[in-house]
Amino acid sequence: MKSLGIDHLKTHLLLSLFLSCVTQLGFAANSEFLRLEIENLNGGNHASTASLVRNVDDLSAIYGDYQYQPLWFADGPLASLRTDLQREILRSADHGLALHRYHYDELLAGTLPETQLDVLYTDALLSQVRDRYRGAVAQVDDQWYLERESIDPRGLLQQLVAQGKGLSDLLHALWPQTPEYWALVAKRAELSTAADATSRPVDGGPALKPGASGPRVAQLQERLLGPGEHSGTFDEQLRQAVVTFQQGAGLEADGIVGNATLEVLNATRFSWIDRLDANLERWRWLPRDTPSTYIRVNIAAFQMRVIENNAEALTMDIIVGRPYRETPIFTEDMQYLVFFPYWNVPYSIAVKDKLPLLRQDPAPLAAAGYQARLAGSQEFVPVTEVDWQTVRPGQFTLRQLPGDHNALGKVKFMLPNQHSVYLHDTPDKALFRKSERTFSSGCIRLAEPRKLIEWVLNHDKSNYLTQVDRLFESGETTTAYLKDPIPVYLVYFTAFAVGDDVVFRRDVYGRDQRIVDQLREAGKSRV
Repeated sequence: MKSLGIDHLKTHLLLSLFLSCVTQLGFAANSEFLRLEIENLNGGNHASTASLVRNVDDLSAIYGDYQYQPLWFADGPLASLRTDLQREILRSADHGLALHRYHYDELLAGTLPETQLDVLYTDALLSQVRDRYRGAVAQVDDQWYLERESIDPRGLLQQLVAQGKGLSDLLHALWPQTPEYWALVAKRAELSTAADATSRPVDGGPALKPGASGPRVAQLQERLLGPGEHSGTFDEQLRQAVVTFQQGAGLEADGIVGNATLEVLNATRFSWIDRLDANLERWRWLPRDTPSTYIRVNIAAFQMRVIENNAEALTMDIIVGRPYRETPIFTEDMQYLVFFPYWNVPYSIAVKDKLPLLRQDPAPLAAAGYQARLAGSQEFVPVTEVDWQTVRPGQFTLRQLPGDHNALGKVKFMLPNQHSVYLHDTPDKALFRKSERTFSSGCIRLAEPRKLIEWVLNHDKSNYLTQVDRLFESGETTTAYLKDPIPVYLVYFTAFAVGDDVVFRRDVYGRDQRIVDQLREAGKSRV
């Protein structure tokens, strides 16, 4: 019996040793296969997953750190999270991100060798981290001057490896956490499941006005009033329906169906989803650490909002740059106000807009307070004292004296920047009656500058707050510096939350489609 016990013990030890060797050989084999897979990635070997992955350098470093051991298979530290990652990739489609970009089909099928799948899981995670936090596409807007946030996806992966759980929470936290972003996500989900319109589009043609009749009017009635027997005549009921539609779409509410109204009227739910995708991507480009108090200018909405302690304190209509002089997207701090400012005319405006007028007849510009300084001179003179037929671009500068005709009105709000863009008053108040207000040369004109003056000076606890009336009455140029500069964000959103709904505005600068095209391309190429 003693001999049998010893033999049994020997057998058990030999079996344990054998299993240990087999396990070590398995680890060694997995390690070798993964090492070869990473080498193939670095060498661009298309027989491997090299044609699919986007994060080759990070993959090389990560698997090197873990001695080329599997992360998602065998006893890898993330093996229990494969389903979680698949689920999160699927959810990211609700944010406008293409599933193919994250190898969703390959991961779901699971038919590739485990070493290749392991690499694809890691690559998908790295891409999800980057795309959720800083956007999925390269810069496509040449007027976007906001820097994107940086993130270390390798550090987050190491955190996951250490914890072995929490993947969904980690990835969810990388989305923009503003209510505005999630309102767009909810609207996208609503449109994704909505039924297609049953009425046919309204055919193109001349503008439809009250009193018109014909098949196109009948199409318009069906589109706005619903199915039924329609007269085909543009009556008062239809005019009211058109006005209501235009008001909701931010269009000129004139009751006339021109090209702009027809474009919005005929848009499909898929085109609205595309617009949402473009705006969701813009949100992912924005800085995440927005202060609790700031000013936001939405160029596409022609609106300025003052946010104080995370609540809206003031909203105002604005005028922005013309389509050929677009207002740029950037952020700077408002540092001071100038009452009754001079307008130092930018070079491009002086040469392109003013010089032809001066050569034709300088008297009207002189009456509006324009002065010129010629090259080599230190003083400004009335523009009527210059022989403009002999003056060439680059040989003069222009300014406009403070006063009722001054293009900046009675006050400007300065946020020094490379674009020479700032907020200011305007004497052209009638332009605010327009719904689309692209009339400036890039700066932001304010409908009610007095309200912004009072908010800014009150927020800054400025001594000038009690002197505003005197400053306006004096007509003297006065600079009021702020003790605490106020962040100002100039952004461009064609879809945004208003109350419990999301509204759309026309893409006046034609920027949405470029982002949509890039998102589609990113989904196709994966790289």
